[in-house]
Amino acid sequence: MKNETKQLSVLHDLSRAIVGASRMEDVCQRILDRTVNLLSVSKASIMKIDKRDGMLKIVASKGIPAGVIRDVKVRVGEGISGKVFKSKKPIMIRDIKATGFEQKKRYKTSSLISTPVTCFKMKVGGKPVGVINVTDKKGGKHFTGDDLKLLNTIANQTASYLHLCDLAEDARESEHVMRELDLARAIQQRLLPQRIPGVQGLDIAGVCLTAEHVGGDYFDVIVGGARPPSVVVADVAGHSISAAMMMSAFRSALRSDNTVSLYSPAIIAERLNNILYDDLASAEQFISMVYLQVIPGGGNFGSVIKYTTAGHHPPLILKGNGFIDHSTEDILLGVERFPEYHERRIDVDSGNIIVLYTDGLVEAADKKGKRFGNERLRGCVRKNKHHSATKMVELLCLDVKEFIGKKPLADDVTVVIIKVK
Repeated sequence: MKNETKQLSVLHDLSRAIVGASRMEDVCQRILDRTVNLLSVSKASIMKIDKRDGMLKIVASKGIPAGVIRDVKVRVGEGISGKVFKSKKPIMIRDIKATGFEQKKRYKTSSLISTPVTCFKMKVGGKPVGVINVTDKKGGKHFTGDDLKLLNTIANQTASYLHLCDLAEDARESEHVMRELDLARAIQQRLLPQRIPGVQGLDIAGVCLTAEHVGGDYFDVIVGGARPPSVVVADVAGHSISAAMMMSAFRSALRSDNTVSLYSPAIIAERLNNILYDDLASAEQFISMVYLQVIPGGGNFGSVIKYTTAGHHPPLILKGNGFIDHSTEDILLGVERFPEYHERRIDVDSGNIIVLYTDGLVEAADKKGKRFGNERLRGCVRKNKHHSATKMVELLCLDVKEFIGKKPLADDVTVVIIKVK
């Protein structure tokens, strides 16, 4: 629990450090300064791949002479940094002298850690963007496994900001607004699940339809290990790059904490708010979210769902021919620093259907300004309840598109449907 708390604190500290940094180099230097303090080292660097020549170059450093910084160019696959970058795997060297690397004379101590800085897609086949190196631990001590885990946490957070800085820089250089919108769509689509994992006893499907002015919708399905299957749907206030960047921070906070799904939805909401509050307050943004867990066999007759609605539409639950949609009436993420969140618990059994969605669905309007609304949503769910979750999502989206006609969506539309088998 101590290490988990430390990692959560690191994520929060990094988020605060990055606020106000407009240049990629400034972001990296702020991250590195905190890394040096956290790991008690006297030498560290962040290297980023230069797309022009394919070489790794130092973009932030501590304890390295300026002349060395200018001269260092590492080929992918060569040296420690190059090998870490190519393998996409971190390395912790306890005795640098035993490795045979020519650079060994640079280090005062024998211990070194190098870990890849990767973009979000790395875990599903994407490519790395750089590496973080730390060495010369104060007091001549060796690095530990906990140090490596901590640096991996820092690397994951660094990756998201490096990737987004690249996209934001491209957007600033673009002369056309559509370029920025395309980038925002690209960010949003990269963050959404490419494939929804299978969950025993559940049929789950989801989709996000992006609007002409891209918003900040997000959904995810989290499964694995002892954690209960969890589904999150969120909506970041704002449009285009700013909303997409905040959504990436939300996803990073959600995904970087590997234990997050072991907690109840209310606790998860409080932890997320704690991590993101300073960023959200500084940007004058907020996030609505519904976080739902399915506990198999936890109900009186079947399973049970537990959920928290942070300023978001509650789950729409079809049981028989009737609907349930009870909110926990909690506030948005980013409104208060230390809010208390609550949760609801509802028994579900075979044949029940749970619908999570963003306001873009029910607020979709036709050319006369009439909204799709809750009653149409319920009618669509009821008439298509015998179909699979995937088909239900498809038919619901088709109904929305037919309702608004040729008018473009004013806001993203996100919907996730869960059918209890």
